[in-house]
Amino acid sequence: MSSSAAPHLSICNVTMKYHTANRGDLLALDTISFTVPTGEFVSIVGPSGCGKSTLLYIVAGLLRATSGEVLSKGVPVAGPSPDRGVVLQNFSIFPWRRIVENVAYGPEMTGLGKRERHALAMKYLRLVGLADFADYYPRELSGGMKQRVAIAQMLACNPSVFLMDEPFGALDALTREILQDQLLQLWEQDRKTVLFVTHSIDESVLLSDRIIIMGRRPGHIKQIVDVSLPRPRRSAEIRLLPEFARLRNMVSALIREEAEAAA
Repeated sequence: MSSSAAPHLSICNVTMKYHTANRGDLLALDTISFTVPTGEFVSIVGPSGCGKSTLLYIVAGLLRATSGEVLSKGVPVAGPSPDRGVVLQNFSIFPWRRIVENVAYGPEMTGLGKRERHALAMKYLRLVGLADFADYYPRELSGGMKQRVAIAQMLACNPSVFLMDEPFGALDALTREILQDQLLQLWEQDRKTVLFVTHSIDESVLLSDRIIIMGRRPGHIKQIVDVSLPRPRRSAEIRLLPEFARLRNMVSALIREEAEAAA
């Protein structure tokens, strides 16, 4: 994906300060600026505490920046929107609703009829391989299955932007790899715009068109790395390529440099 395409998301001089009772203002993000072209998959990586999740929450409209702005298709982001789907690490699903009801929740809020939203929910449960678990409750599912429910929940709202904050971070290595491949396959179908926060360097290289490397607090952009690995991608094959190893080592060195400086 060419970064010269029209931007879907524009992050313009975003700064975030938190006021603390005893230590004054804490500068979390310092004049962050970049664009995400329509249909591009962009990951954000960096050392712990650099403000990756804070930035994603600002793009989602869940937090308001101290200064600067975020534009979605040229329109300032003033709050949450169904057009920007969010998937969090802690499985944003309702424990008291059956799985199919969780996936149907977004369409229900838009006024879609019961039969139509049930059919839509089942479509996306089939897509993530959970149609047989439609009548289960979240407590009856594994962590990987609940994360797939959260992805189906987002897909059912048909957002044009996916905002994902460490969605696979709490999963075991094998489940994580399976869901990475599933996400790649879903993304290949209609090329939604994706902003993806991760601590995993391998994951960022595997999934992304570009990787935004953030520096230590106050969070700032250290470097943006283009990922020219061929698509479509599957984890087991891509990891064998010399270019994958080169990119992983380069991104790792840049993050380690920041982490050591912070220490």
